[in-house]
Amino acid sequence: MKDDGTSAAKEEQAVAAEPAAAAPRGRGRKTPAGAGAEGAAATAKKSPAKGRGKKAAAAKEPEPESEEAAASEGTAEGASEEAAPKRAAKRAKTGAKTKCHTPPPHPKNIVCCHLPSPLAFAVVQYTAALRKPAPPAGSTPLNILSWNVAGLRALLKKTPDAVSSLVSREAAEVVCLQEHKLQANHQKEVEELLGLQGWHHAWAFSTAKLGYSGVSVHTRSPPLSVVVGLGHGGPGAADPDPEHEGEGRVVTVELEGLFLVNVYVPNSGEGLKRLDYRVGRWDGAFAAFLQGLQARGKPVVVTGDLNCAHKEIDIHAPKTNLKSAGFTPEERESFGRLLLAEAGLADTFRRLYPDTVAYTYFTRRFNCREKNKGWRLDYFLTSESMMPPELQQGGEGAAAAAGPASAWAVYDTWIMQDVYGSDHLPLGLTCVRKAAA
Repeated sequence: MKDDGTSAAKEEQAVAAEPAAAAPRGRGRKTPAGAGAEGAAATAKKSPAKGRGKKAAAAKEPEPESEEAAASEGTAEGASEEAAPKRAAKRAKTGAKTKCHTPPPHPKNIVCCHLPSPLAFAVVQYTAALRKPAPPAGSTPLNILSWNVAGLRALLKKTPDAVSSLVSREAAEVVCLQEHKLQANHQKEVEELLGLQGWHHAWAFSTAKLGYSGVSVHTRSPPLSVVVGLGHGGPGAADPDPEHEGEGRVVTVELEGLFLVNVYVPNSGEGLKRLDYRVGRWDGAFAAFLQGLQARGKPVVVTGDLNCAHKEIDIHAPKTNLKSAGFTPEERESFGRLLLAEAGLADTFRRLYPDTVAYTYFTRRFNCREKNKGWRLDYFLTSESMMPPELQQGGEGAAAAAGPASAWAVYDTWIMQDVYGSDHLPLGLTCVRKAAA
């Protein structure tokens, strides 16, 4: 979720007015009442020789099925009536090339993805049916849940078992929450409300701004260690900058065989006022922290709201959001270079489901969730060594690009599309312990 008190502006950007459908071809502009032949001649003179005119105003037709359809629905507004037969003849010959109608139905879970690429291609629409079955009997699974709750007290007031029911349903060992918006004096009360009796809780609170940000990690078993903020990742790691420590954005717990980092990455804000901070200072400091953790000999799992839709497939309207916080070229480049390349992390969902459309954030306005117009802002990233060998960077048998050897292997990651209560969807990661060599 976009923070900095800019939710409304962000929501407007998230659904940034998609191009409305243009008027159908061949529909000429009506001559105003009382206009003579002189005006009609002027209109005809403005029309291109081959009958293709300028696009109609965006708001004149209903919203199209997709941006691609809107882009390809040219108009002949402004063309004279005399040019219509020529245009009709041309469309009869090249209609398939110049006009994009609503595509025919595809098989189940398949949609026509209209992305700004030379050719449209079929991709899978994520549903619960794609989730893998439970790990084989005899394996040792580790189920981790992650959810930006957009205000934990409000969620629990409305749905008291919102978190505990998910834990029970998914047999989770760990729950990571982002944007709880709590203060330290709420901790005891909320721990009781969570309904996770006997669990262990690690909290980060925003001290720079009240009722803002904040993350927490809840574990069934006691963690081996806890670090709040961008503390020392390990030998050689830089001291944490106080600039990063006041908003309660990071909690790291050490578990058997891995470090789990729960993060709520700063949003670039309305008018991109924090973009320089985000990509110029925060991203680098966070990546260095993760590298320091891996230098201590354990792989890392990073989860949370990373406030970046990395690829065009991760956002419903890429063309109209290039200047929106979370999808700027600067943020996407920084995400790929620092987290995936330099820190050696893998985007587990995109590795397991490379051509699958799935979103984790929907603005509460404009019925975007019902229309499936969203962003994929929430992630599970892991050290490369935790990915199955055939999915590691470089292909099967390739050595991990970064990160220490792992006792855990990623089995599946999933999105809980049936869960309500926030503008974000919860997601999960299942890891299984590797067989002893």
